Amino acid sequence: MGIDRVRWGIVATGNISTSFTKDLAVLGGEAVVTAVASRSMDSATRFADEFGIEHRYDDYRRLIDDGHVDVLYIGTPHPQHYAIARAALQAKIAVLCEKPVTLTARQARDLVAVAAENGTLFAEAMWMRTNPVVQAFFADLAKGTIGEPMEALADFGFHKPQLPARLLDPALGGGALMDGGIYPMTFVHMALGQPAEVKAVGSLSSDGVDLNVAMAWRYDSGAVAALTCGLRSQNPWTASVSGQDGSLLLPSRFHNPPYYVRSTAAGEERVDVPTHGLGYHYEAAEVMRALRAGQIECPALPHAATIEILELLDETRRQIGVSYPGDDEYLGG
Repeated sequence: MGIDRVRWGIVATGNISTSFTKDLAVLGGEAVVTAVASRSMDSATRFADEFGIEHRYDDYRRLIDDGHVDVLYIGTPHPQHYAIARAALQAKIAVLCEKPVTLTARQARDLVAVAAENGTLFAEAMWMRTNPVVQAFFADLAKGTIGEPMEALADFGFHKPQLPARLLDPALGGGALMDGGIYPMTFVHMALGQPAEVKAVGSLSSDGVDLNVAMAWRYDSGAVAALTCGLRSQNPWTASVSGQDGSLLLPSRFHNPPYYVRSTAAGEERVDVPTHGLGYHYEAAEVMRALRAGQIECPALPHAATIEILELLDETRRQIGVSYPGDDEYLGG
């Protein structure tokens, strides 16, 4: 593999794959998209023509087998992530897979094991972790600016009259938790770590999909957190951490914020951090750095956190009564 030029393959041609591929251009000649796969050749061809991609497929396995890529970006609906990521890792092709990487922690543990067995890089595309504003926010927290963190609040709720059908389909891992709740959970996990106790309540659709969820987490330090996500209301969409000496706040759309606010005895201060592009190229750059260093894990996208957050999602779903097809299937292969 040339150290100067990383060859990307894109699996799926929906909105998230389109945004990610557009943002790869920010990295210039370092990143080149050499292949794309979709369920239909028409979609693959349309996407390939838009972005000038040479190889196009209607089957992800042919993309993997043909060997034109160093790393695969997976932007399919959630339930398809596991099989595609596993096949790529077994072929020793690095993987950046959209969140949640799998529907269960057990599947995520398996992918981490397969990555280790094959000495191949695997990362969850939790772009929020690589955002410069978010990284500056957590560096500020780590410095002790607000004292020991004792409370975290995070909310990711929105409503559209016409929601994408997949969000309401249990067979596609639909619901508020997997698309929205994973952000507050990741934020609080970054701030406070793994909780000692989790309580969750939820409102479900007639199909058993979570429409509104509220979670409370307790820590042995005495810290607590309140997390909400939903598909039925226009929420503040903010996140904050507070301690005895003040608080740090990420404003609306906290997962991709333009700035953060520090409030202490010295007053309230808006902290601006330069960003550019759509925000996806930061995670791509992290993957490329790790790939060049021969790592199987990106420091900014740690395997342990991916698994722990899926464990929290598993437990939350158990408490509110949400199940997906395949929850109990044996992970062989």
